[in-house]
Amino acid sequence: MKSKLSQGELTTLDNQIDPTTGTLKLRATFDNKDDALFPDQFVNARLLVEQKRGVTVLPAAAIQRSSRTTFVYLVKPDQTVTVRPVVLGATEGDKAEIVSGVSPGDIIVTTGVDKLQEGSKVKATVSDQRNPGKNS
Repeated sequence: MKSKLSQGELTTLDNQIDPTTGTLKLRATFDNKDDALFPDQFVNARLLVEQKRGVTVLPAAAIQRSSRTTFVYLVKPDQTVTVRPVVLGATEGDKAEIVSGVSPGDIIVTTGVDKLQEGSKVKATVSDQRNPGKNS
């Protein structure tokens, strides 16, 4: 179940990871007005550590790795792809921050990357990520 039960403030955290579950105990304070939470309940928590603005973010599926580098396939104006090395920043869920290597407006291959190599011809379909479902 992926529904938000509540929002609160982290109070303390245990410095030991439970090796059987790979979990860490956190203590947080919540309003819990609707009694959705109860003591010692197991939940998946997301902790906002830093909020970044104006960063380039790509789907993690677009990120490729070799023994030497991390890269993406960039679509060139002639509709062929080129390997573009990238430096990753923070990753959350299925999104990865790109620190360097691509710029806003670059067209990056996000699906079918397993069939590509340098110079492969592609037909790019660009979607507007700010308004999913509409193509631009």
